[in-house]
Amino acid sequence: MGLLLIMFTGNKAFDVFGVPVPEWYTSLQENKMMAMVTIFFVGNMVESNLLSSGAFEVEVNGQKVWSKLETGHLPTMEHLISLIEENLKLSNEYQPDLSNLANDNL
Repeated sequence: MGLLLIMFTGNKAFDVFGVPVPEWYTSLQENKMMAMVTIFFVGNMVESNLLSSGAFEVEVNGQKVWSKLETGHLPTMEHLISLIEENLKLSNEYQPDLSNLANDNL
């Protein structure tokens, strides 16, 4: 999506950094609509492929607290908070009060 931002700024982005305008950028500027549509769809395709693994892992002090890949499902907010608090109490490093997070609508 950064490429879309560069497309909107025109040559100013290259002027700011003091680099010459590349040839590939000039051809993108000549076909703006096609370039933007292509960038948008390729970006969405890459994003969906990265998200398709379903990975969701939480670590506290280097210890894995939760892994969606291992359990096959997401934890509830209350369960995740209790796992984090339990891990923090065992490490005796920090004992925050996370009870107010369970009541927030995220």
